[in-house]
Amino acid sequence: MKKLLLTLAIVAGVYGLSQAQTTNKLVVKVTNISSNKGDIGVAVFNSKETFLGKPFVSKSKKAKTGEMVFEMEVPNGTYTISVMHDINKSGDLDSNFMGMPTEPYGISMDGKSRFGPPSYDDALFTVADKNLKLTIEID
Repeated sequence: MKKLLLTLAIVAGVYGLSQAQTTNKLVVKVTNISSNKGDIGVAVFNSKETFLGKPFVSKSKKAKTGEMVFEMEVPNGTYTISVMHDINKSGDLDSNFMGMPTEPYGISMDGKSRFGPPSYDDALFTVADKNLKLTIEID
């Protein structure tokens, strides 16, 4: 009887692990970094409501001229990414009097807009049961 209970417990544990939410490695290569001043910030968003506001996950590193790579774990889902070069370390993407950014930035899937903020739908991509590498050029 003890062996049966132990076997059931092990099977239940293995089954539970196999039902756990899959996470995938998301690798973001940021290119066209023009200087080593300030920080490069990468923000991943998982909903239209939080896009360009509260990220699902974010990372920041001291800027290095050229390109940098950021890695994070995300579950299956749809996402957008924004990248900014916070040259003056203000914590915000600086803009001029017309609201146009004055610091380099980039959006996943080249989702930039000529006027106003980029569209969530234009920047959307899917992560599904595999690791994903994206390259985002900032300017």
